[in-house]
Amino acid sequence: MKKLNILFFSWCIIGVFNQGLAQTELTLQGAFELALQNNFSLQIASNDYEITKKNNQIGNAGMLPTVLGTVNQDQQVVDTKQKFLSGAENNRDGAKSSQLNGNVELSWTIFNGMKMFATRSKLQELEAMGQLKLRQQIENTLTRVAKSYFDVVLAKEQLKSGKLFVDISQKRLEVAQAKLQTGRSSKSEVLNAQVNLNSDIAGLKRLETQYKNSQLSLNQLMGMDLKFTFIPIDSLPPGSTLNFENLRENALSNNSGVRMAKVNQTITFQQLREIKGERYPSLQLKTGYNASQQQSEAGFLSSAQNTGFHYGAGLSLNLFNGFDVNRRIGNAQLQYKNAELLMKDSLLKLDIALTQAYNIYLTNLDLYQFEQSNLTVAQQNFDIAKVQYEQGIISNNDLRLAQVNYLQNVNRLLVAAYDARLSETELQRLSGGLIK
Repeated sequence: MKKLNILFFSWCIIGVFNQGLAQTELTLQGAFELALQNNFSLQIASNDYEITKKNNQIGNAGMLPTVLGTVNQDQQVVDTKQKFLSGAENNRDGAKSSQLNGNVELSWTIFNGMKMFATRSKLQELEAMGQLKLRQQIENTLTRVAKSYFDVVLAKEQLKSGKLFVDISQKRLEVAQAKLQTGRSSKSEVLNAQVNLNSDIAGLKRLETQYKNSQLSLNQLMGMDLKFTFIPIDSLPPGSTLNFENLRENALSNNSGVRMAKVNQTITFQQLREIKGERYPSLQLKTGYNASQQQSEAGFLSSAQNTGFHYGAGLSLNLFNGFDVNRRIGNAQLQYKNAELLMKDSLLKLDIALTQAYNIYLTNLDLYQFEQSNLTVAQQNFDIAKVQYEQGIISNNDLRLAQVNYLQNVNRLLVAAYDARLSETELQRLSGGLIK
């Protein structure tokens, strides 16, 4: 498994995104790359992963010796009364004494029931878990970025259809005014067309606000300045149909949740090994250098100095501690069984989620194709209605109805394409395909 920190920092921006430009063309891939570089949640997740990497050291597993140096200085002022066997006496008030000790000691545990090796393996798995958590955070962030990007695309296309709606209403008003001048229609028909146009203009203003706000939401996910403006250039219509068996095969090997469950299972096994290691003796080697110096105004010696090395070995064995090791081993075995159950549960949940997401995906594709056919019919109906209105065959209200039906079909087609792309993104997330 490639290191995600390499992946995280190796992805560079394809396009040049200059915030000083008024408008910038932005692809979905470009939005992904900006989010990977700037998103604050991803930066936090990356730092958390770096912590697990730094913790994965042999010294943290207890495999390296420790060297400890100490220096102690002790000063005393005492009143001394001494009487020797010879009858002589030595009495001193306020006698001063000083003692200086220095010590450097190396201690190395060379065997502790293989516990250190279990700890080392656990640290490696914890690093792998940190890597998978970062990957999962990237996938979740890219999923949100994709949804937000398609929100912008949908808002842009709806804004385009809204402008078309206004243009049609404007032409309808002009036709009504021309018919009024020739005496072929009444004033009420002109007023009705004007009311419809005003309503369409108000709807267009709401669509403009929706488009701007959707851009702001995407800017937040990409970690960009709110003044950064862009034009999304990817389209909504879905690509070729995804194959379920390929998705399932990829999901079983690449899904972050399942891989995390596998790693968690290994971590609990290493924790069990750690505790079992406490049943074995622990062997330590020690060596060091000592130096001491003492001066005194009272007592047998006025000064003394000692230097030298020391070395040795120690063996310790836990003979009895109230069955605490047995208790912890029993708990660790249960945790390992739970990890196995969680692994099975993760596989089952993944299979269900993937199947449900694929069913939704197929339904959205069908709806998209269905709305494409509907739009063709609605457009033909509207084109016929325009001719009939100009010829005076149908009323203004009949033309308005055909116009509304046509634009409703346009929006339904856009929403169907939007839903299909979101379903596509969810299947890529579940199958581990968002990160190449």
